[in-house]
Amino acid sequence: MFSYTTLFWMVSAVTTLLRLFVVGQLGLGDDEAHYWAYSQNPDYSYFDHPPAIGYLIKWSTSLFGANEFAVRLPAVLLFLFMSYFVFQLAKKMYGEKAAFWSVVLLQVTPVFSFLGAVLTVPDAPLAFFWMLFIYLFWRLLETGQGGYWYALGAALGLGLLSKYNMVLLPASIFFFLLFSQKHRQWFTRKEPYLACMLAALLFLPVVLWNIENGWASFGFQLRHGFGKSAPQFSFELLGRSLGAQAGYISPLLFIIFWGILFRLLWNVIRKKDERSLFLFSFSFPTLFLFNGVASFNEILPHWPATGYLVLVIAAVYWTMESWHKRWVRVASYCSWGLGLFLTLLVPLQALYKILPAEKFMPAAEAQKIEDGIVKAEKVDVTNELYGWDEAGKRIAEIIESSPDPKPFIFTHRHYIASQLNFYVSGHPKIYCLSDRIDAYDFWQRDLSALQGRDGIFVVDNRFYSDPQGVYPFAAWEKPELVEVYRKGKKIRLFTLTAGKQFDAAKLTTEFTAERAGRYINCREVLRRYDHQLFLFINKDRDSKALDLVMQVFTTIGNGLPLAAVVGVVLWFTRRERFWKEFLFACAIILAGGILVQLLKEVFARVRPPTVFGDQARVLGEKLFRCSFPSGHSQASFSAATFLTMRLQKYGWLFFPVAFFSALSRAYVGVHFPIDIVVGSLIGVLTTWCAVKYVKLRWLE
Repeated sequence: MFSYTTLFWMVSAVTTLLRLFVVGQLGLGDDEAHYWAYSQNPDYSYFDHPPAIGYLIKWSTSLFGANEFAVRLPAVLLFLFMSYFVFQLAKKMYGEKAAFWSVVLLQVTPVFSFLGAVLTVPDAPLAFFWMLFIYLFWRLLETGQGGYWYALGAALGLGLLSKYNMVLLPASIFFFLLFSQKHRQWFTRKEPYLACMLAALLFLPVVLWNIENGWASFGFQLRHGFGKSAPQFSFELLGRSLGAQAGYISPLLFIIFWGILFRLLWNVIRKKDERSLFLFSFSFPTLFLFNGVASFNEILPHWPATGYLVLVIAAVYWTMESWHKRWVRVASYCSWGLGLFLTLLVPLQALYKILPAEKFMPAAEAQKIEDGIVKAEKVDVTNELYGWDEAGKRIAEIIESSPDPKPFIFTHRHYIASQLNFYVSGHPKIYCLSDRIDAYDFWQRDLSALQGRDGIFVVDNRFYSDPQGVYPFAAWEKPELVEVYRKGKKIRLFTLTAGKQFDAAKLTTEFTAERAGRYINCREVLRRYDHQLFLFINKDRDSKALDLVMQVFTTIGNGLPLAAVVGVVLWFTRRERFWKEFLFACAIILAGGILVQLLKEVFARVRPPTVFGDQARVLGEKLFRCSFPSGHSQASFSAATFLTMRLQKYGWLFFPVAFFSALSRAYVGVHFPIDIVVGSLIGVLTTWCAVKYVKLRWLE
């Protein structure tokens, strides 16, 4: 008989192989094609989402080529890894049997097993980091080891680079700790706050992108999620949202999950059960927020999906506890069976069209023509995965047969632009000239290269629009139609309209990137403030006494004087271990100094006298190069950190001395403030890591 762990790996291997078979057989969905476009435009972040999904696709397609299999491979692998953490968490909470069946239930829940495991969208890395975070937090509670907080911070930061929803997990931890008397003491420890700082540091690229682009992504997501007007409660909106969620999850499983949620709450209130509180804390806040928003604004049904993840474990444990009851067995067979049926139906319909839509519609309604396609084919959403390759092939033929300069390809919807970017041979640059703000506005700010060129406007039947009268071309040719058939029935219709001599100057503002706002180079802004702060510290300080004090502090940061200060402090406070600690401190400061010198050569930033000339007031030797980062600041803060960690009660003295020693470098005119800040951080971090983690028994 196989162990449940072995069964887990067998089920995971089989389902992963099946998914790998499917992913290369289907055309990309609109969202997937859009995230492929991310990979072709590397950046700190993007208008719609953070950057992780684009870089995952970039990695996969670099290895396996630009094809559907490579685009979707990350989703398959991430679901496998996520399943592993579901298994491990359930195993530690309720045992190996519950862990195995939790993964099985995950496999038969459509929103997880197909939409989350086959389609490469931001929810795939989000779900992985979501479960990793929850598992790490359980391990923290199990062991009480504060080091897990730093792993949590890393998981949170990487999750935030996947999707903003990850921000809900700190709220879940706060909720749990607030009601857990046993673990509430973590509020008074430094580790949770340091973990938040680590997550913020990892999330910094997204913040920088938003600064450079007028906070466009944050603003878009807030408007997209919470609406543009004051909230007004609507039972209809809430009902539609819950119904859509039920469709994504499977209706019977949806009912069970909500029943389990209330059962967890009952266990928390009546039994004070910590495991129930844990699972409730990582489901209720997410479900409450999104369904609260759904009561006044339209949301997409997969947004709250992560809130159901841990309910899978709770549902399995409840089922195992109640298996002796006949109605539980019947409900389980029906709900799990329906979930499995729907999970298999989606890929089978996409691959083989096993259920013709007209069989489930009135004959007259099914044959009604809408946008050139019968309605029975329009309602089958799997048809949207077909036809782009045919359209791309025809467009490539037109481009190839056109004289130089070749016409550019454009459209009015970012989804269409992204599909064309993937399916037109050679992956040419596609333009989206839309009257709404989208990611393409940030990728095509300058349209001057299109002046006077011919263009081809591409649109499919879903978003048909006549380009004439909208886009300033000198003349238009007769549109060409590309019809797409599936099993002998027309399912898509593409319209290709060629325009002659584009006049970019006459394109109205609403169709240009101007609507997205002005681009601000964050590095230039930071450099400007850095220069201004330097001048504030350095200039107009007509005080001989202050000059002398600052020269003393800057001298303290030099190698030999600093070593002497450290030696004197250790001699009078830790004389019995003086040589061990003194040599260790010197080694740490020296190692940090070597790192700083390497960075100085890499960045080769010029010093203030080179930038400002005689405007920079220099006290002492005038230096001109290798400004970033500051070695004096690194050495001063390294010494202060070491002495504070060995003599904690004197930290109030060491760090002020280090601060003024670092500040003096701007005062005497040889470093910019950013040089000082980064040098100080290097000193603190290298010393803390060395003292905390380097195992030198002779030091103790």
